Formats: sequence, C-alpha cells, structure tokens
Amino acid sequence: MFKNRLRNKKLSQQLCANRERFYKLAYAWTRDAMLADDLVQEAMQKAFVSFNSLKDETKLKAWTCRIMLNCYHDWLRRKKDTMDIDDFELVADSSPDRYMTAQDSSQMIRHCIASLNEKYRNVITMIDIMEFSYQEASDALDIPIGTVMSRLCRARNQLRDLVEKYDNQFFPANPQYIRRVK
Repeated sequence: MFKNRLRNKKLSQQLCANRERFYKLAYAWTRDAMLADDLVQEAMQKAFVSFNSLKDETKLKAWTCRIMLNCYHDWLRRKKDTMDIDDFELVADSSPDRYMTAQDSSQMIRHCIASLNEKYRNVITMIDIMEFSYQEASDALDIPIGTVMSRLCRARNQLRDLVEKYDNQFFPANPQYIRRVK
C-alpha cells in the first residue's frame, strides 16, 4: 500500500511536470486553446485515477497522450452531430502584395498542419513539434514504429506540398525570373 502510494505520487509529479507539453500537443491537434486545456485536464484526471493500469512507468507520457487522444476522439464524436455552419470562419486575409512576417509564416504552417489528415497530423505534431521519439509516438498512438515512420514521411511530404501551394496561391512568382534547377 505504501509502495503504491509512493509510485502514484512519483507518477503524479511526472504528469504535472509534462502538463505544458500535453497542452501544446492538444493545441496542435485542435487549434483551440480552451478545448486543448479541457482535453489536457480530462486526460490528466483520467490518468490520475488509472495509475494502477499503467504497467510500464517509463511510458507515462505516451500512455497519457493516448488517453488524451481518446478524449479528443470522444469530443469529435460528440461534436460531429452539432456542427453549425455559423461556427466556421472564412479565411481570406492574405493578398499578393503583402509580405509574410514571422507570425504569418507560423500561422500558415499551423493552417497547413491542421489541414492534414488526422493520422498524419498526430504523428507530425508529436515528433516534429513535441519532439517525441518514434517509440514514444508509437506507444501513444498504439501503432507500430514502422507505421509512425511512414506516416511521418507522408505527413512531411504533404505539408511541403501544402506550403508550396499556399505560397504560390498568395504570393505567385513571376515565371520570367524563375528557373528550376535540377
């Protein structure tokens, strides 16, 4: 009993120490600060209550991310039937004559990541943004490490294509001044 209480206290401290990382990941998935905070809170609450089901303490981060991903999927299922057209915002704030600032660039990248398929978005945010190892992402998403690697490759390729498309759409180049180098 005492040993279990010490284990739970240690896990609680580790969980709390990673709260900001969980929030950043949830925000990357949702692009909504309040929803991200709710997901983190719900996932951490479920993790606190379920410490006894965690078999390997070294996988606490991945285990909690998996709980958070399940909470997100539950939210999406609940939200699916209640989406209203008024909840969507048309985005047309860029023009060819405007130069991209650092903030514009990061918003564009966030927008492109958000438009990726969920399975690719999850992998790329975990590995490239949150700096998870392939194994941690594999554990969190409950998929083989090879699948993580292939999804990451596809996600990066799709992201590159989306960024190029975005750049060409809002900042078209003058073809007479460009020559492709191969």
